[in-house]
Amino acid sequence: MRIIACILSVFILIACSSGPVPKDIIPPDKMQGIVFDLIKADEFINSFAVKDTTVNIKIRRLTLYEQVFALHRTSKDEFFKSYKYYQQHPDKNKVLFDSLYAAANRKKIEAVEPKAVKPVDLTKPLHNHP
Repeated sequence: MRIIACILSVFILIACSSGPVPKDIIPPDKMQGIVFDLIKADEFINSFAVKDTTVNIKIRRLTLYEQVFALHRTSKDEFFKSYKYYQQHPDKNKVLFDSLYAAANRKKIEAVEPKAVKPVDLTKPLHNHP
């Protein structure tokens, strides 16, 4: 039920935002994916790479960021131009980060919810022996 409420709130926030973004700005749904992946890259750096003294943290972070930009078919310059736009438009920035927060919560819930398991028919043998 909470998941449905989160999804509905995201749709309402998006519907209430004041118009679309300019064509040269990354749209909110794509921007959300980029920011989410950049956060995951930082989590990786902060959790694992800092423990490895042979890794240059700055270079590793820049490399991961470039991989995120390539994955989303954008550039660092396009991202930062769009990021600046969202910062200058608090209504759109709020929608972006609220939807990012909701998506992160959904992923967290999905990670801890038990997966559906196909029931086993105990009346049939488990293995077919010749």
